[in-house]
Amino acid sequence: MRVTFATEPGSSTIDNEDFVSATADLAVVLDGVTPMNRDDTGCRHGVAWYARTLGADLVRLAGQDAVSLADCLAEAIVRTRDAHAGTCDLAHPDSPAATVAAARVRGNRLDYLVLADSAVVLDIGDEVQVVIDHRAGQVGRRLSANGARPTAAQVRSHRNRPDGYWVAAERPDSAYEAIVGAVETTGLRRLMVASDGATRLVDTFGTVDWRGALDALQDSGPRAWIEATRAAERADAEADASTRRVRGKVHDDASVVFFGFSSS
Repeated sequence: MRVTFATEPGSSTIDNEDFVSATADLAVVLDGVTPMNRDDTGCRHGVAWYARTLGADLVRLAGQDAVSLADCLAEAIVRTRDAHAGTCDLAHPDSPAATVAAARVRGNRLDYLVLADSAVVLDIGDEVQVVIDHRAGQVGRRLSANGARPTAAQVRSHRNRPDGYWVAAERPDSAYEAIVGAVETTGLRRLMVASDGATRLVDTFGTVDWRGALDALQDSGPRAWIEATRAAERADAEADASTRRVRGKVHDDASVVFFGFSSS
């Protein structure tokens, strides 16, 4: 098995709010949720701290093979919550949160978990299976369909609600809202685990499809993949406003892990 990964902040003035960890049997990528107002989150630590703390706890807990990834995430949320409950307002509607994507090899089985819009992409020979939680986007589309303008505040008001979308924040039950599954490692050729800042070449710019993304990662590696993403973002920013694809941040934090499995 070959494991490579890279991460890069989207801004030179803001800490990287992604977290990435990869070993031969575990990949974890977290994407800290950008707050609406960085000066008003109820937390003195910040999003980068939250993503790092939750990610590190999840990595430690996921080393227990007998415990499901959802249970590991739930416990990691509890530990991270307790680490700042005494100093921060965790009931604040914009308290730090993160999306989560994880994949773990256990014998001849690979388990995966996706919470919110990070991605796990599996190449199973004739099929490329893409696992992304689209519920946040669905909230925006539902608001638009009902005649409401889907502002960040409107969408955020649906966070961690049954009729909305789920992220890792202060509620451990959100872990059980994640998309989970498993595949046999026999026949599994390649695996990508990424934050949404590292999937833009596919889902924003349409430069390649998911199989093409896996090909590029295999041929050139994660660092080159992020560099290609940055080039596409710069070109988009220079385009006429009517044709721009990115409507939010020009550059987003980008993290990607690539696994290449032996065919033997």
